[in-house]
Formats: sequence, structure tokens, C-alpha cells
Amino acid sequence: MNRLTSTALAWWEGRTLREQRMLAVMGLAVLAVLVWLAVVRPAWAWREAAARDRFRAENALILVQRAAQRAPSEAAAAGDIRAAVDAASAQAGVTPVMGMAADGALGFSLTGVQTAAAFGWLSALHDKGVEVQSLSVVENADATLTVEGSLVSR
Repeated sequence: MNRLTSTALAWWEGRTLREQRMLAVMGLAVLAVLVWLAVVRPAWAWREAAARDRFRAENALILVQRAAQRAPSEAAAAGDIRAAVDAASAQAGVTPVMGMAADGALGFSLTGVQTAAAFGWLSALHDKGVEVQSLSVVENADATLTVEGSLVSR
């Protein structure tokens, strides 16, 4: 180690003052670039990544809070729709099969019902504040209807 240091010192002293200054400036420039690449850029990249992650987390929090605020009212609305469906079914004399529609709303299916009973049921639902979001009506061979659709509250 001592021999390496003495060799480097001899090489340095063999340079003119002007060459020593130019080598010192070049060494400082190389050191500045290395500090930039090894310290500054990674720190800035980390800050940008942290800012992006925070933005995503804040957006996710907002979505969760909105869903939490909406959930009780949707559950109450689903209960209101069920009560309206039960009352309208008793009034019209039909028995709908309830389930989830493809669009995520409360779906229904009436099979083999008369035209007056089916549309009377839909009218009674409308009077109770329930709207039909989607509706499919198919006439069967025996002059009855198959009615399918989804319901939402107003």
C-alpha cells in the first residue's frame, strides 16, 4: 500500500502546476457526476414515486369513503324495492323470481304470465317508486309472456 501511495505521489509531483489544477478540476467534475448519479437522482426518483403512491392511495381512500357512504342507502333502497315488489306482486297476482341482473341491479323474471298481469305489476311498481331499468318481453306459444328485466328505485 505504501508503494502504491508513493508511486501515485511521484506521478502527481511529476506534473506541472497547470496539469495538477486541470486534473483536480476533472476529478471534482467526475466526483460531482458520481454524486449526482448515486445520490441525487435516486432521491428525486424516490420522492416522485412516493408522491405517485400517495396520490393513488388518496384516490383509493376517496373511492372507499364514497362506497361506504353509498352502501347504507343502497341497502335501504334494495329493501324498499323488495317491499315494493312484494306489495305489487300481491296486488297483481304474479310471482316474480328475483335475482341479480347482468348490470348488477335487482333482476326479475316472470314466466308464463298474462299480458294484463305482467304490465299491471310493472305499473304497480312504478306507482310505488320503482323503475324498470331494463326490460325484455317475449311472447310464448300459449299466448302468455316471459318478462325479464332489472329494477332500480327512483
